[in-house]
Amino acid sequence: MISLELSSIQQKDTDRAWLAQAMDEYLSRDKVIEVVPISRSLFNPAPFNSEPIAPSAASEKSPAQRNFAIRAAKDAKKKAYEADIAEKMQAYRHKGICAAAKGLNIGDRTARRIADSHDVKFNRLSAKDGEALAPRIKAMILEGLTQDQMSAELDITRAVLKRIAGHNGLRFRCPSALARDRALVERIKAIRDIGCTRAACARQLEINAKVLLRLIAEYEIDFPIQGETREAA
Repeated sequence: MISLELSSIQQKDTDRAWLAQAMDEYLSRDKVIEVVPISRSLFNPAPFNSEPIAPSAASEKSPAQRNFAIRAAKDAKKKAYEADIAEKMQAYRHKGICAAAKGLNIGDRTARRIADSHDVKFNRLSAKDGEALAPRIKAMILEGLTQDQMSAELDITRAVLKRIAGHNGLRFRCPSALARDRALVERIKAIRDIGCTRAACARQLEINAKVLLRLIAEYEIDFPIQGETREAA
């Protein structure tokens, strides 16, 4: 590295003056200084700096032209990336844009922008379709499946699963709550079989009447109210 400090420059001036004096003294004694060219390599005997170096195409461009070329390359790369994402979004059309963003590891805003710019349409389940899935969701809840398992089985996102459950009065339960409900169902059936009323059943189980009605409805227990005849099994 060439130093630009004044002390270094002055030192070099002293060295150059000493070298010039030494050369003069050498030549004054009828000596000859032979210049030996230093070649680039054994196979390229041309000395350094013996031929002009042609400027590259990039160096011939102005800064504005180089910046424009860089921006154009970045824009082309971005368009190719977004086109690839838009093509992959087709597999998520029936799941929703949130599922597409999560599956493709991009942000929701980015997913929406790419979908809009490439005219990718997502199919949203109608209320009628949601009602058709409600019985299956109810059965899965009673089976003890997790929300992730239900979503995978129905091929919908958890957000859609929760929306359908909420619109149809379905509640998700943890394993402990589900086990407690199942135990209560067995006791409800046993108390029903000895001829107790619903009110007496609730008192004996020490549960609220609304909880009893919920369990009867969810597990479709044939527990007639007082004065009604139970259907034959």
